[in-house]
Amino acid sequence: MSTVGTIESIWRYPVKSMRGENLAEAFVAFAGLMGDRVYSFVTDKGNPGFPWFTARDTESLLLYTPRYKQASATLKPKNLEAAQGMAPGINPLTPTIQDFSVEVETPEGKSYSLDDEAFLEHLQTLSQDPTLRVHFTQKSQYDCRPLSLFSVQLQELLSDQLAVEIDKRRFRANFYVSWNEDMPPLYENELLGKRLKIGDQLEVNVLERDPRCKMITLDPETSEANPDIIKHLASTHEGYAGVYAAVLVEGMVKAGDTIELLD
Repeated sequence: MSTVGTIESIWRYPVKSMRGENLAEAFVAFAGLMGDRVYSFVTDKGNPGFPWFTARDTESLLLYTPRYKQASATLKPKNLEAAQGMAPGINPLTPTIQDFSVEVETPEGKSYSLDDEAFLEHLQTLSQDPTLRVHFTQKSQYDCRPLSLFSVQLQELLSDQLAVEIDKRRFRANFYVSWNEDMPPLYENELLGKRLKIGDQLEVNVLERDPRCKMITLDPETSEANPDIIKHLASTHEGYAGVYAAVLVEGMVKAGDTIELLD
């Protein structure tokens, strides 16, 4: 077992395709970071295999800021210590839908409860889609895998290659990681199929590289698109940036936690 890096920052996204929030710590379950993408907007239009309405459809959705009204209740289960003290490690109690209640601030500074009919009408007008509706599930509504990792070294490499500062938030990862100085910028690609231990308990298996889409072209501050970013990834990195992982052992993670290679 060797230490290969640290957690630079932890991010989750209460509402799929809206702004994320930077956390000091969070519980990571088999379904991913607790409270990550538990809300989304779905539509009857388009591909039924991908029913979500996202910033791919309306870029300004990226500028909406969701906040949990009871934020502390969403960071870890109330019975976590008791559950983890029971062999072989009992799955703890997930917070209730009331704990996960959200308010959203629009780019204009107006706040709504996510379940407010007036907010849904606002989005239906914005999208010109009367079928748009809120979807909630305590299981994260990720596109492909429950956990995503992206290194600050790759952020720096892309900034150098494109000669423009690349905001890491474009990549909407759960864990931004900093590899040891002696590791290559694309070290995460060497971890495919490997197990990592993060902090005291969490263990993950790195599954595959993360194929990128239009979302990374959108500036997280303005939602303006820069297609050069995805064109560059396609021509020099095969369209991938970062990796996906699956959770093997649940646990709390804190910013600054070490990342250890188990095999």
